[in-house]
Amino acid sequence: METGNRVKESVGRIQVGAYGMGNFACQLSFTMVNMYLAYFYTDVFGLSAAAVATLLLVAKVWDGVNDPMMGALMDKTYTQVGGYRTYMIAGAVALVVFTILTFSVPGFGDSGKLVYAYVTYIGLGMAYTVMNVPFNALPSRMTDNPKRLNQLFASSMWAGGLGSTVLGMCTMPLILMLGKGVQEAGYQKTAIVYAVVSLPMVLLMVRLCKENPDIAKAKEIASAKEGEKGTSFIGFLKSIFTNKNLLCVYAYMFCAMFSQIGRASTAFYYYMFCVGNMAWASVLMSVGGLVGLVLIPFVPTLIGKFGKKKVVIVSQIIQIIGLVMMFAGPYTNIPYTIAANLVYGLGGGYSACVGAMIVDALDNYEYNTGVRNDGVAFAFNGLMTKISAAIAGSIGLMVMAAFGYTNGADLTERALTGINVGVNIVPLAAAALAIVPMLIFDLNEEKMTAIRQTLKERREAILKEQ
Repeated sequence: METGNRVKESVGRIQVGAYGMGNFACQLSFTMVNMYLAYFYTDVFGLSAAAVATLLLVAKVWDGVNDPMMGALMDKTYTQVGGYRTYMIAGAVALVVFTILTFSVPGFGDSGKLVYAYVTYIGLGMAYTVMNVPFNALPSRMTDNPKRLNQLFASSMWAGGLGSTVLGMCTMPLILMLGKGVQEAGYQKTAIVYAVVSLPMVLLMVRLCKENPDIAKAKEIASAKEGEKGTSFIGFLKSIFTNKNLLCVYAYMFCAMFSQIGRASTAFYYYMFCVGNMAWASVLMSVGGLVGLVLIPFVPTLIGKFGKKKVVIVSQIIQIIGLVMMFAGPYTNIPYTIAANLVYGLGGGYSACVGAMIVDALDNYEYNTGVRNDGVAFAFNGLMTKISAAIAGSIGLMVMAAFGYTNGADLTERALTGINVGVNIVPLAAAALAIVPMLIFDLNEEKMTAIRQTLKERREAILKEQ
């Protein structure tokens, strides 16, 4: 650790591990929502597929206002405790409460239930924003060491993948065991179990992963020197929409998350009705995540050898191959379906690159303009994830409904085809589109090394002046 006026390095293995633990805890809510909420709303809560699709879209419109406001607020918050960490504590508590409420079925009529679903789901989205936007941006205030940044983001993705995998394997068994044949009770009690597990983990992560005051202060002073360009909300927005490489990452995230989370939100229908084997459903939904757990620890090494851009593009191509295999079948053949999911899972390593690519784009923009707004940048990235996930889930449900899927009704061959199209072909098209913005992204590791060295010297000079 350097002292004096030098920018301090305060991230070690404990912080890298703790940061990953935080994402593991977040997945206990986020993944449960993405995997099971659509099915819960239609077949347990009692809403129509069309009503659920509308609910998801309306909630994400509010996120379009909510997330950037959260990011701007974070970028204006500098405290001894750490502005980002303060919001994470409040968000974690609210997330626990709204996760439980969202997976509870009130004794209301149809109209009352719909209102309840809107209030609790929108509340859940806001709680997740307060927790997750600062969480994703936290590494940029912890360190400016590119190696440590890659390790932090890889740790987060690995632990998040572990959380998704554990949840995929355990949720349905927990629902069945805790509910004792009553789905409403099973979903609510499972949400309570996950809440009890996740909150202490988040609070421990916040305690261990501290913001580096030197880095935060240097960025604050540098942006303030640019006047309203670096401190006003309009300036924040301009720093986003004039950053070409950052927009490329957003476009990529929109398409990639449309593909991945959109599929996850409807995959349960595919395994339940097309594959038709409930005993294997949880395993099949977890295979891809297990492959990612093996792959992600090697991503920093792959980045060092090939660069983030190439790793991301190859990952998307592999995912496309896996989706083609799942659509073409024979999907009722369990060994074949496992193999298809293994291939699909091999394409999951890209996620560990995205956070570091955002930091690349922010460093490059700060180098050229002097303006730096990490909170707003990561807020928009989270917004891309939420909007794309909501639209993808809605479109998947709409495709299924267009082919004749109705909850509780006997399924025709046409309805089964609609499920297969909604779950596999729609995500496949989005995965292919995700490659396009990565071809435009023009930052590489060699260029970023030179830029970061210059930024480090600038920050040290700023701190010496204080």
